[in-house]
Amino acid sequence: MPNLTVTHEAPLELIRQHPALAVNLLSAFTGLTVSDQAEIRLGPNSLNAVVPAEFTADAVVVATDRADGRPQLVIVVEPQGRDDETKRYSWPAYLANVRSATRCPTAVLLVICPDPREADKCRQVIAMGHPRWDLWPIVIDPQHAPAAEGASPYLTLFLACLPALDMADPAIARRVLEAIRDTGASDADRRKLTTIILKRASDAARLILEDLMTAIEWKDDFVEGFVNEGLARGLVQAKVTDLMKVLAVRDLHPTKKQLARVAECTDLATLDRWFDRSLTAASAAEVFAD
Repeated sequence: MPNLTVTHEAPLELIRQHPALAVNLLSAFTGLTVSDQAEIRLGPNSLNAVVPAEFTADAVVVATDRADGRPQLVIVVEPQGRDDETKRYSWPAYLANVRSATRCPTAVLLVICPDPREADKCRQVIAMGHPRWDLWPIVIDPQHAPAAEGASPYLTLFLACLPALDMADPAIARRVLEAIRDTGASDADRRKLTTIILKRASDAARLILEDLMTAIEWKDDFVEGFVNEGLARGLVQAKVTDLMKVLAVRDLHPTKKQLARVAECTDLATLDRWFDRSLTAASAAEVFAD
């Protein structure tokens, strides 16, 4: 069974490191693009304090004109493990809220779904009830993904995590490792990328990847420390950061003891549970209740 936390976090981490990936994914399925001079960056996923917590997006990418700072395009990115009826109401709210907050005329929803059957459900048109106002979600899944031919390093890693590439093929496994190296990311970010790839790989693919990483030609890029549980620390830290942001935005004021629990926690499932509670909890005690 795949690790659902990593399945959800993998595309988000790739987009956090390289926001232009979201624009590349969108351009592969629509005619929407931005100018070569556009600055592409992450936007605030919490938007602002007045937006209800249940309408907080997973990631927001904003492309702005470098000359005048005006937004050209805003993309709401939603990794989705399965179809959820609540999304029929929250997804339109995401777009309306982020469009208002950024004053951007073009706001687009990009859904990433690893299960093709669930992806088909996510593609269903959301009828808003207002005449000529329907939302057609743009959904990427392993059967509907950008072409791997000539893909950039981050797009290659995205396809591997989706998964739309078979990393049990040694040639593809080598290509994925080359993509990690060619991102030019910092050591810390490469550790996160390596963690994600190893956790998304099948047992057979993981053996091939680990064997390649210990070969002499990869020694400078993948030291032994990459192939151990310590690699999960990058994902843990990212989740801790997200949790602390929500606690602050919602004025939940955790105690010193509760903050210590967060700092000491290394279990992603526990951090996920606290994060989910923090979106709707009335108090910090409710978030950290056993």
